[in-house]
Amino acid sequence: MAQAIAQSLTLGCAQRKYDNKLNQLTKISAVSRCLWRCKQYVGRIMGMWLELTIVVGLVLLNGFFALAEMSVVSSRRLRLQQMAEAGSSGAARAVALADDPGKFLSSVQFGITLIGIMSGAFGGATLGARLGPLLNEFSFIAPHGENVAFVIIVIFITALSVIVGELVPKRVALSNPEPIAAKVARPLEIVSMIGRPFVWFFERSTAGILALLNVKDRGKEGVTEEEVKFAIAEGTEAGVIDEVEEEMIHGVLDLADRTVASIMTPRPDVYWIDLDDDPETIARDIAECQYSRVVIAKDGDMSHPLGVVQIKDLVPDLIGGRGIRLEAHVRDPEHVPEGIPAMRMLQTFRTTPLHVAFVFDEYGDFQGLVTLTDIMGAIAGDLPEQHKQTPQELHRRDDGSWLVDGRASIDEVKETLGLRFETTGEFHTAAGLVLDRMSRIPDEGDHFTFEGWRIEVIDMDSNRIDKLLFIPPALTPDEAAAAK
Repeated sequence: MAQAIAQSLTLGCAQRKYDNKLNQLTKISAVSRCLWRCKQYVGRIMGMWLELTIVVGLVLLNGFFALAEMSVVSSRRLRLQQMAEAGSSGAARAVALADDPGKFLSSVQFGITLIGIMSGAFGGATLGARLGPLLNEFSFIAPHGENVAFVIIVIFITALSVIVGELVPKRVALSNPEPIAAKVARPLEIVSMIGRPFVWFFERSTAGILALLNVKDRGKEGVTEEEVKFAIAEGTEAGVIDEVEEEMIHGVLDLADRTVASIMTPRPDVYWIDLDDDPETIARDIAECQYSRVVIAKDGDMSHPLGVVQIKDLVPDLIGGRGIRLEAHVRDPEHVPEGIPAMRMLQTFRTTPLHVAFVFDEYGDFQGLVTLTDIMGAIAGDLPEQHKQTPQELHRRDDGSWLVDGRASIDEVKETLGLRFETTGEFHTAAGLVLDRMSRIPDEGDHFTFEGWRIEVIDMDSNRIDKLLFIPPALTPDEAAAAK
């Protein structure tokens, strides 16, 4: 009995030792498996981070090309030229790139395409394959770990590419395009040299397709008048340019498109004195003159005026009591055709002491008088002669209609009333518009509709249209009748 008990105790001790040993081995095996798994995870994560770093780097490179493209395209050529003249070699390279858009855009596209290919190699499928097994460790994802990983990687890379690779660089480029264009010009030249065969292929292929589509290259273009006006309007809106300055700049630009016939004082409105009148009549005419100079003619005919006399030249005669000697003070001004550009007339006035010119038509008949004041008035607005009371040529009435002098400039009428028709140069006044549309000398009460406006002749001075009434489209028939 004692022997059996001893054997039982011995076997129990041995079993306990065996169990302890087995437990120790089991724990060691679990730790080993854990370490092995950790090693696997670390390896996968390190590989994924390496590929992720490459993808981020490629996105940043794409951002560089987006930055370069937007900065060069949005740069002001004049500003780049100023920087180049100041010694900036980068600005000179940027000007060269802007002058050759085919080569420039092909270089940018070569870089972006190369980056796209490399991003595809390290993109969704590769990173998804590494992230998938990690997600499979979670029981609720395990069946679809690879698919979920692919979706996550695609969303991440897409967001990164759009924000970091496109939007941010382009906004940065727009904020300060010229200095950025000067800095990126040299790297773009290097890219162009590296991918010269591809750049050449892209450029030639694009040119060939454009030729098939009959799309012509505009080539180098200077700044247009419309672009200048748009820039002036932006400057006025931003407060950099005053409204008065804007009006004067527009006046200078418009002056280049006008002729002296559009700004001259027409023959019927020229104040003149007949040299054959008696001294008392001449003295009275001079006393009533509201101008600083007066036209002199003879035989009661203004077709061929002799010249002009400046009123100030007559002062010594009056003070000396010698009587008025008009003929001694007559000056012969410039004789110009009515079609001469107003800007050329301004250049002529800069080289002559007498800032007056007689305007003649193709038949040699006197048509009017143009002065430096007329040209300055076209630029800065009406500049009345000394002591001259200038009537208002366009008057807005309380009912919304406009009373317009027949001599009012058609350009002023267009601007004031918002008319949009193109002037052909065949007429220059509101009366000329009526004659052009009616093709006859109108009578008082005649009217027609033009761009929705009712235009009515309300006063005639012999064969000359004196006053017009412009009734806007918004007025009802009753209101129009009341306006009359």
